[in-house]
Amino acid sequence: MSAPPQNVRVFRLPALTYLVVLFLFFGAFPLAFAGFDGPTARIRIGWHTLILLVPLVAAFMVARTATVVTARGIVVRAVFGRRALPWDRIRGLSVTGRGVYAVLEDGSVRLPCVRVANLADVARASEGRLPDIADAKPKYAPSRRRRR
Repeated sequence: MSAPPQNVRVFRLPALTYLVVLFLFFGAFPLAFAGFDGPTARIRIGWHTLILLVPLVAAFMVARTATVVTARGIVVRAVFGRRALPWDRIRGLSVTGRGVYAVLEDGSVRLPCVRVANLADVARASEGRLPDIADAKPKYAPSRRRRR
């Protein structure tokens, strides 16, 4: 049995994203079982019950989407598949707006769930393959006290 990798960093969507899935479920539930005969209609199961698949697909997307950074490289997991990017193919990282991209020789790949504030963690998990980046400084909300 081999030892697990020492420095693995997994970037996922926040757990609060499942709250959106819950709202989708509660919004889809009345539509899925609604009778279309008027206010006295009973619960009906039919083709419109398939609307409940929308929250299930959303939950699957939240659970599956991730970026895993190890000493071997970066693994990008999407809804239907994964792509392994070894460090020898990665030329660097690019930041465009709020997205972080791994720049390759033949293009770039978006790193889902990785933000600019996470770049220091990505550099540490690369074990020297990326230059050291300082940790992001937190931004605090402005004070509401009146100045004198």
